[in-house]
Amino acid sequence: MGSGKMVKRGLLVLGCAAGAAALRSLGKTAPPAEEGDLAAGMEIRLETFRTRDGAVLRVKRYAREGGQPVILAHGFTGNGLEFDLPHRRQNLALFLAGNGYDVWVSSFRGCGRDPYRSEAPHWLHSVDHLAAFDADALIRGVSEATGRKPLWIGHSMGGMVLYMYLQGADMEAGPEESFRADPDLAAERNRALLGGIAIGSPPGLHQGGGDWIASLSRLPAFRANVRGLISYLERLDRRSPCIDFGRLGAVCERNPRLGKQLAARGPVARALYNAKNVDPDVGYSLLKWASDKVTARMTIQIVRLGLDPDFRSYDGTWNYTAGMERITAPMFFVTGTRDFAGADNLRLQGYQAVSSPIRDYTCYPEYGHTDLVMGKRVLEEVYPDLLEWIRRVEKEAGRVGA
Repeated sequence: MGSGKMVKRGLLVLGCAAGAAALRSLGKTAPPAEEGDLAAGMEIRLETFRTRDGAVLRVKRYAREGGQPVILAHGFTGNGLEFDLPHRRQNLALFLAGNGYDVWVSSFRGCGRDPYRSEAPHWLHSVDHLAAFDADALIRGVSEATGRKPLWIGHSMGGMVLYMYLQGADMEAGPEESFRADPDLAAERNRALLGGIAIGSPPGLHQGGGDWIASLSRLPAFRANVRGLISYLERLDRRSPCIDFGRLGAVCERNPRLGKQLAARGPVARALYNAKNVDPDVGYSLLKWASDKVTARMTIQIVRLGLDPDFRSYDGTWNYTAGMERITAPMFFVTGTRDFAGADNLRLQGYQAVSSPIRDYTCYPEYGHTDLVMGKRVLEEVYPDLLEWIRRVEKEAGRVGA
């Protein structure tokens, strides 16, 4: 049996086992609870930007005129709603807006929920496209709209896109789309941002992955299976390149009790976060609202980390892990002891590798990957640290500009 079929069959078995376990306890599960209109009294706007290669990015803006603009960028298989869940204590967008910030909740091409769904001109894009086109359009657009340098907060892939953008990742819009990492463009982009916060965003995997990634990497024939998965994804790229994780959200929406069970103990939830650190109602909302589409090429680029600990451009010509020294903008690296991205990867390949004069690193005990954004106590433990860092960078920028 081919490796691609083995992967698909393994996922099917896991899904069936998890589904059977969930069904046995459905009758004992209370329906999930979500809060109502959290943004009452706030001005919400729909902002639209067009990238150089024709993607249309629709952004939900918690408008605070005169406030420091903050762009929120989501992770792989997600969308911007991971920062804007219907739970007051697990909503970073609401927290920042309540503290006077002009918050822009973005979704990369092809992702989001109406009326904030962004459009992709095709489904052949890699993560490089998000850095070269989407991040560029968002930062330029927000800067022009506000007259101020924005600050970027990226979770998981959203932070990796920031690294790529700051290293000068660029492509020509058109059929060729040849990639380059321009050092002059990198210097310009580092000056264009107030700073960046990378949450659970590994610049590479030299220290290995944490949690379940570490367990997988110790399995027999791990590398052979990774090569088989990449081969399968390359075939998928030629015939059906869009991979829709949004189907999981549809299942949760149609079957709320099942969705809550999956959020509490399902295989996807276990991959995303430390379930002990996430309220099942909040986990349900994450799966329901923030599961979204990716492409085969994006997935290939991420999966290749199983063979090569350096994160590279899709065409292999640029090593983003080695290029972290190009980053000079203020940076804050955030991770958890149970983050599958591996805390030491952010510390050694991120915090210690950048050339930023302002750089910080924090690792939260017992936090996994996505619970760094929506865990039980983020309002008390994580959000205040992000706010304090942003204010410090604002103060430093004001001192330099004075």
